[in-house]
Amino acid sequence: MDANEISPPVAGSHDTNGDPGKIFVGGLCKITNADRLKEYFSKYGEIKECLVMRDPVTKNSRCFGFVTFQDPASVEDVVNSGPHTLDDQAIDPKVAIPKRPQPKFITKTKKIFVGGLSPETTEDDLRSYFQNNYGKVSQCLLMFDTTTKRHRGFGFVTLESEDIVDKICDERFHKINDKRVETKKAQPREVMNPQGRGRGRGMFGRGYG
Repeated sequence: MDANEISPPVAGSHDTNGDPGKIFVGGLCKITNADRLKEYFSKYGEIKECLVMRDPVTKNSRCFGFVTFQDPASVEDVVNSGPHTLDDQAIDPKVAIPKRPQPKFITKTKKIFVGGLSPETTEDDLRSYFQNNYGKVSQCLLMFDTTTKRHRGFGFVTLESEDIVDKICDERFHKINDKRVETKKAQPREVMNPQGRGRGRGMFGRGYG
């Protein structure tokens, strides 16, 4: 929090992303600080904490902040009582939306992503390589383009053991049909595309889809 300006919190209070008493305040004037923010919103109820976000390098205000009330009912009072003006500038208080928890990157799995496959490589080729070198393969899948009907140069292989997957991915590069390919642990789609952007174009393709 060094780069941000914060008003002293009430003793025993603490900030949480999902606090129902928290509002986001946008459109702040460059000169507005946490004390001014607290002074303005204190008329709506007791305040636990005020925060003005600042650039970590320049220390200039990023023109938005957060206010956390003791009573969540104060949030509704603020939202319903606009318009709001602070330091001769219209501001825009809204209910703060909690951050979605970041999906966890999987470290133990029986499924691998295989990228860089040659156009001639088939699922049988993929299965044969890993089965002959690392043991039984329970599933093998190439990802195909729905328009061209050709595979997109990557696929997924599911093996019998997480330890075998660790070994394969530690080696990372393998040669299938005289083409060097790359292996990584397959990750769920939401890990690789948490906002749903670029679906199917990343290194891990469609994940578990």
